[in-house]
Amino acid sequence: MNIGLLLTYQEGDVLEEMLRVNAASVDAIFALDGSSDGSERILAACPKVEAVLRDEEVAPDGRVRDHHRQALLDRARQRYGADHWYTLMHGDEIFHDDANAVVEAAERAGAHRVNWAAMQFFLHEDDTLDPTLPVQERVRWYSPFWVELRQFRDRPGAAYRSGEHGRVVPRGIGWRPYGRMPILKHYPFRSEAQARARIEAAQARGFSGTEVEGSVRRRRYSARYRLARHFEGDFGELESTRQGGLLRMMWRWKRWTR
Repeated sequence: MNIGLLLTYQEGDVLEEMLRVNAASVDAIFALDGSSDGSERILAACPKVEAVLRDEEVAPDGRVRDHHRQALLDRARQRYGADHWYTLMHGDEIFHDDANAVVEAAERAGAHRVNWAAMQFFLHEDDTLDPTLPVQERVRWYSPFWVELRQFRDRPGAAYRSGEHGRVVPRGIGWRPYGRMPILKHYPFRSEAQARARIEAAQARGFSGTEVEGSVRRRRYSARYRLARHFEGDFGELESTRQGGLLRMMWRWKRWTR
């Protein structure tokens, strides 16, 4: 199986669109949600979501960290046993590649983990941001790309270390990476009001590193990127079928960031 472990917080404006795309390419989803914006209702309406834990159940101080995925992993193992693939999901990340197809390819290649290329979408100065359009249609500018470890093959005894943040997969899984980077689209900013609210919430909860100086609209995602592109439905040479391997993608990443 390929099981999704989802973290989401105050992303109800994009969560339904994300689930409509992402749920089709996993077999089940276990979610950790701390929202007060209707996200719980959206999660309950998705047939692939089999369990929803609340932030306060696993993090009484409200400060969710990467190691809190252990609660979701435990719940998934209780239902389906060990030795499956897991895909890490966030409420503001939409798959461009099919996560199930990636798992099948990684399994054939004998890989234990998969790095994804996260295309960083942002509010561009030229955007009209029509609120009637889906996020993928109204937010079209991105900077390529950030490397995100998003899939792993479970092993008996693999576990997250309590208190640890910054390590997104459990300790004890295999080391061998898949030879390509599938692509996901990251939408941390969907409107000016939402961007401001996200920054305030991140500062209060201490989880996200998102920062904005001055206007939330810009011409690059952040100062670390050297360029921005307008998405036309295809990521060009970055498409997983055209990458030429993991090392080449890592070289491109270094070239496009400071």
